[in-house]
Amino acid sequence: MSTRRRLYSRLIDGAALIYSSGILSEALLGWKLDPRFTLLSELAAKDREHRRIFQSSDLIAGSLFVAAGATAPAHAPVLLRTCLKIFGIATIADALSPLDYPISHDHLRPEAQGYPGHRTLSHYSHYLTTTVAGVAATGVCLHDWQAHRFQKGSLRKFAGPAVIAAQVAGIASLSSEKLLPGAVQRIQTLGFTLLCWEIARHDKQVAR
Repeated sequence: MSTRRRLYSRLIDGAALIYSSGILSEALLGWKLDPRFTLLSELAAKDREHRRIFQSSDLIAGSLFVAAGATAPAHAPVLLRTCLKIFGIATIADALSPLDYPISHDHLRPEAQGYPGHRTLSHYSHYLTTTVAGVAATGVCLHDWQAHRFQKGSLRKFAGPAVIAAQVAGIASLSSEKLLPGAVQRIQTLGFTLLCWEIARHDKQVAR
């Protein structure tokens, strides 16, 4: 395996691990906000005491995803390389444009605490960067499906579509807290992490 290929695989592994590390971090901090309802982005909202931990994780993960896309071997499909870079850039932008407050908790809204109700540009920008990241993640999943869709008798080809389904479920769950949007998003995040690890592992196997 070439040095570049080895670096590419390690970058994806590291990026995926750090990207999902917020789930462990919030547990170690004692779940300050209920993970069943709270979106991961809310943990880095401007009014959160430990927001720097979650922002730093996104900045590092995003940078590694960009680096992975930039160092991808020549045989890597354009879709994968492009989506890794876009996902990384959007994740960095997510960290740099935090929400003003945890949007899933009405009692934490500025109005509920007696403050003016205006939202900053950062707050609104976060919706855009999150959407771009979601689209790029879908692209990574589609690449994985394309790479494995003709494998007969293997459940591996369903991994990409399964993560996309989790993304769709996550969007749908935003309509009601009864659908546990936080829990659904964490499942989707872990699924995406596992998918990235599988992409790196497959590349290592091909290189042997």
